[in-house]
Amino acid sequence: MAERRVSFRTLLHFILHIYLHIHIVSGVISSYGKNKDWTQTGGSFQTGTRLKRWADAAFHYVHNLNCENIFFTTSRECRSLVLVPRSAMNIHVALPSPYGKFKAILPDGSLSRNNLHQAVVVIDPYPTANFGHLVIVFNVDLDKRSHMCQKKGGIYLDNGECMQLALRRRCRNALERRSRRRNYARRCEINFLPVVHLESTAASKLYMIKRKNYLECMSNVAGFGRCQVLRTPNETSGIICNPIRDNTQRCSTTRETVRTSCRLFEICDQAVVLSGGWNRMTSGLRHKKNVENMYNMLRRNGFKRRNIKLFFANGAKSLIRQGDAPQRVHPAAMKLAVRYHLRKLCLSAHCVDSLVVYFNNPAKNDGTSLLWDSNSDGRAEENEKYPVSELMDDLKNCAAKAVHLIIDQSYSGVIAEHFKNSPDHSNVIVFTSGRSNEYSFDDEFTLHWSNNNSSNMCTRDIFEKSKNVVKHSSPQYSEGRHSHVRSTIFGAPCDTSPPYTPRELRQKFLGCQNLPTAVWLMKMLQREDKVFPSKKSF
Repeated sequence: MAERRVSFRTLLHFILHIYLHIHIVSGVISSYGKNKDWTQTGGSFQTGTRLKRWADAAFHYVHNLNCENIFFTTSRECRSLVLVPRSAMNIHVALPSPYGKFKAILPDGSLSRNNLHQAVVVIDPYPTANFGHLVIVFNVDLDKRSHMCQKKGGIYLDNGECMQLALRRRCRNALERRSRRRNYARRCEINFLPVVHLESTAASKLYMIKRKNYLECMSNVAGFGRCQVLRTPNETSGIICNPIRDNTQRCSTTRETVRTSCRLFEICDQAVVLSGGWNRMTSGLRHKKNVENMYNMLRRNGFKRRNIKLFFANGAKSLIRQGDAPQRVHPAAMKLAVRYHLRKLCLSAHCVDSLVVYFNNPAKNDGTSLLWDSNSDGRAEENEKYPVSELMDDLKNCAAKAVHLIIDQSYSGVIAEHFKNSPDHSNVIVFTSGRSNEYSFDDEFTLHWSNNNSSNMCTRDIFEKSKNVVKHSSPQYSEGRHSHVRSTIFGAPCDTSPPYTPRELRQKFLGCQNLPTAVWLMKMLQREDKVFPSKKSF
């Protein structure tokens, strides 16, 4: 009987040992990339050593670049890059999978080495900057011989590991014609974290495994910094109010979705806040906070709730502000709803006094804003991006008294350049966080605008003060041809002496104002004459 008890106890200890081993391993896997230090997860020695080896090799490559002979970015950018300390960078890794090899996909183009690889390593030198900005991508292959790795221009590591720099497709062809092309080196930059998908030959039941983005940020690996705080996977797993899935008027892509408000004999201040996000890896909690901060600023300046439309990433729960009813947040994926709304506002002569448009999106170096990767394929399709040309079309000859564009995103100066001296945008004034070749950092520009509390200050004066506040870029502004926008953000004159009292502002300017019938009819006739000019008779 005693022998049976010993045997049972031994078996129980064995089972508990196996369970504990499985629990620890699963904990290691689930903790990858979730803002936990690798050294705190109890990971296997082999994987931890491999990860450190890759991280060290990637940083060594970046830190020792020859900036006089750089081929995937500008010499100026290179000189800034090599000075960034490792602790200020983030590292993203897609570790080898037993299900197959990986393919890295960019929203704005293909990689030259587009065959499959067993791992992907990405160095983000500017984790506090808005995408797009320069990132360095490496492909890793296992079981390679040293001479074959070096023949392909790779870096040979231990145990048959070969790390190769990933380049844009046809990048070298662009470099050969560099003397005839503007910003040739910028065309070779990789400015977004790639989406890393699994390419598997297995049956379609592995579809969701194949659609998952396997690239994860690793905190405090081999001296790299802590990852940025992201929204949870549950928050970003799908589009809230999907127009394809939810066949309802509430989820349509027309202006009825956002209930564009233009009432008879009433003129109002209107605002559109757009923050695209693109995907979970580029849509941090700080971007959601920017939307909230701008909404609060608009409400402080008298904008009615019904006249502020918020578009954020894949959507979010209603925004709660003390003293207000919940404010609905639409998905930025509803591009047509955004455009229909802006066009409706701009085509209605009696609708808008001051129109404020705020952008805080991931952006391409041509100024195109990325919205949301609705189908999770990593590629920016027409309905997932908002080019500058379309924005200009939507604001063309806008009937609002003044249009204030506040752009806090990388390459925002490109948008200012497009609107400068435009004859079709004489009432548009554009404020950007930086020049056409600069990144947007740390939400500096947004915080400056959202924290402004002066109700009598011209928007241009607010902008001028931003030059002393924004430290990492050079804010710019531009106007359409013959523009004379000299007003507060809610359309009041800002050069009066003495300034308006709070009571006068409420009565004459804040929110909405009633229009006399005669004035309303005159505006309608003026608008018709402008849109449909009469022909001279001969």
